[in-house]
Amino acid sequence: MSSHPQDSSTQGPALEVIVARSAGICFGVRSAIEVASRERQPILGPLVHNPKVVDDLARAGIPILERYEELDLLAARGVRQVVITPHGYPRELKEQLRSRGIGYHDATCPVLLDGVYGKIRRFEESGRSIILMGDPAHAEVIASRSYGRRVHVVHSETDADRLPRDLGRVVAICQTTITLEKFSRLVEYIRANGYPGLESVDTRCKPVKDQQEGVEELARSVDAMLVVGGLDSSNSRSLARIAGRHLPGRTYHVDDADRIDPGWLVGVRRLGIGAGTSTPRSQLQAVMDHIRRLHGGVMTFGNGLASSSGSSDVEVSTEH
Repeated sequence: MSSHPQDSSTQGPALEVIVARSAGICFGVRSAIEVASRERQPILGPLVHNPKVVDDLARAGIPILERYEELDLLAARGVRQVVITPHGYPRELKEQLRSRGIGYHDATCPVLLDGVYGKIRRFEESGRSIILMGDPAHAEVIASRSYGRRVHVVHSETDADRLPRDLGRVVAICQTTITLEKFSRLVEYIRANGYPGLESVDTRCKPVKDQQEGVEELARSVDAMLVVGGLDSSNSRSLARIAGRHLPGRTYHVDDADRIDPGWLVGVRRLGIGAGTSTPRSQLQAVMDHIRRLHGGVMTFGNGLASSSGSSDVEVSTEH
């Protein structure tokens, strides 16, 4: 990321800033933050992939443990309650928590509980094998695959080539934050390479679908895109990839307002902003305020944002 002087300003022409529809924190993450703040119990792993949210919780005195910490050590340290993050937790580890007398507040996203775990159960009951498209190292995928006995994770064409050839009836589902383009591409590849009858069910969650569609729509009509969210956030990275297909070299992903390079605004008349499902309103607002300081000229805010030519209290809104 480029460094820049703190007092830099582009002093350019009027800049219109447009926030993509549905940008920012989703109901599942909001609910998880409320659970963690209310219960104030140790959290099994980062609650979300957003450093600001994690730091805020840590500053509030809420311990954040290793996600798959040795459970015997937890019990030996006297831990009696934990919080499970929105990404979910492997079924067998939940059982091990209970067997060690450790209770848990389950903040698993409702979309996973029914939209993914429930489908895995129902598909297996109907005699089908499941191909789960997603990152095998991601906490959501690690948890999801534990809810079935015949779940095969595919993250690439190479993974697809390694699939057994005797799976019988098979259905594909996906990590909730994957892009539709990647899911569709892998489904078509598997159909063309051994499983022509492969069924597919899009299990991306609605907030993710709305955000991805909103970013793609906006990227077609602006000069540059800025995606705000954790750099290790799967859904934020997906938004950056989607925008980058339309604006290669003019799409930027930041997790902090101070990382914005003023050079990114040079020659830009219309700037689009997207934000991942773990990006709180306050973080989005900080980015808006920082852009105003960097630009130093007349700015207007579209897509439900209050228009402004320099006031410091713009309320970020993505409602239509």
